[in-house]
This record gives sequence, structure tokens and C-alpha cells, in this order.
Amino acid sequence: MIDRSYLPYPSARAYVDRGMAKWMGFFISEHATALAQAGDSLDFSGGLSLEEKLLYLSQLLLNRQRVLLYTSRRRAPFLGTVHQLTQEKLYFKTADGLPNFAHGEILRLTLPEGVESE
Repeated sequence: MIDRSYLPYPSARAYVDRGMAKWMGFFISEHATALAQAGDSLDFSGGLSLEEKLLYLSQLLLNRQRVLLYTSRRRAPFLGTVHQLTQEKLYFKTADGLPNFAHGEILRLTLPEGVESE
């Protein structure tokens, strides 16, 4: 804690710098902005760690962003939103239902062009 007792104003003496919390907010907003560009794609089949995958998926969940989800289950992508996210599975809301996928099944995420967010 920094000693600010020499300052004349009580508000300045009581100020607590959030430091890392401010930096993390900036970091997350930059990732959310990068994910919001239509046509962008994120390859999950490469060397992403589980933490990185969960970060990207949680941003899609929080922003309710529609996305094309390519999986190892079928050739055609699923179009929908992330409904729920756990350490093991992703629950994906589509027009046809609520399929769930293990994180290892996800190959790629792509933001669709010309499809508005919910």
C-alpha cells in the first residue's frame, strides 16, 4: 500500500489503485473487440491450451455472439451461440437444439458474415 498521508485531500489519501484489475479489463476488451469482426476465424486444432480455449469461448458466451462452430462430428458447421460452458464441455444453442461438445471436438470458430447477433 502506498502512503499518501502527506496529501491535503482526504479523497486523494483514500484512493486505492486497482492496478492489475484495470489492466485485465483492458486485455479482455481488446480480445472481445478482435472477436467481433465478421469473417474472423480461430483455429482450435492447433496448440491452444485449455485456458486459452476457455477464454475465447467465455467471451463468446458473455457477448452472446453468433458463431459458426466446426467440429469433428460433421463436415458442415453448426450456427448458433454458446449457451453454457464448463471445464469439460461446451453447450451450443442452435436452431435445431442444444448439442454439447467436448473441447477436443472443436476444430474452428468463425464469425459469420451477414448474420446479426442476438
